[in-house]
Amino acid sequence: MNTEWLQSFSEAVKQKSLSKAAKSTNISQPALSKHIRNLENDLNVVLFHRTSTGIELTEAGKRFHNRIIPVIAELNAVRQELRQFYRTTPIAIGSLSSLATYYLPSRIKGIQFLNRPMTLMIQNTSEELVQSLQEGRLDAVVLDTLYIKDSLWSCELFKESYYAVFPLGHRFQSRKTVDLAELCEEPLIVHQAPCDTRKRIIEQMYSLGQKPNIISEVAFGDFIFGAVTAGMGITIVPEMMAKHIGHQQLFALPITNFGKKRSISLATQNTKLGQHLYQSLSKVVG
Repeated sequence: MNTEWLQSFSEAVKQKSLSKAAKSTNISQPALSKHIRNLENDLNVVLFHRTSTGIELTEAGKRFHNRIIPVIAELNAVRQELRQFYRTTPIAIGSLSSLATYYLPSRIKGIQFLNRPMTLMIQNTSEELVQSLQEGRLDAVVLDTLYIKDSLWSCELFKESYYAVFPLGHRFQSRKTVDLAELCEEPLIVHQAPCDTRKRIIEQMYSLGQKPNIISEVAFGDFIFGAVTAGMGITIVPEMMAKHIGHQQLFALPITNFGKKRSISLATQNTKLGQHLYQSLSKVVG
């Protein structure tokens, strides 16, 4: 027994005609008749007498109708309540901290999908974002493309390089670029694990046969650039962060051989939502 069968039965009782009920519910008469037969087979009773003028309820049909109408009404009320809940529940977008700070705010401002508001949630790693998406705690995520599962809808938003950030007065200040091998002996400040960028730094340095000289680990939310400004060491960050060092006593250089650029993508389990968000997120913001 399913709700389509019940709706067809209820409308047939109301219209006293299978053809009129089919027209009212916007399905074919054979389809509606099949719903009634399925319901009768499931209940093992005959619900209608077929007459020359239409249909009439049998005694079993009358008994079933009296019991099922309140159930149908309750199901409709639940459906309406959930639709209202859906419309007023924000769409939860998950993001890495750097993207939530420098990329997303101007792009999601004012965006709505099916008249639903949006909220932004920050997590430390792309793996955490994917897990939250798959568990239904997030509706869409913006993350490192490398971590996206095949089962998800996704689309690349942009690529960016990695930059090394130094305090003013560092010996590389006159340079235009820096080689990763030159950074392996530098005192390095990174975020605490787990962290996508930290993991990438270690992998790239190990690929050169080097071990990063990590002298300090900063918790997420703490200002890593402050430690560099204080002369504690250098750090390596995605281009987006390096472009926002602003008035601080720092300078940044692109790293020439840091493997592939970081690819950032939008991912979701809802294709329609993904396509709508992509149109907004991929727009150039002046």
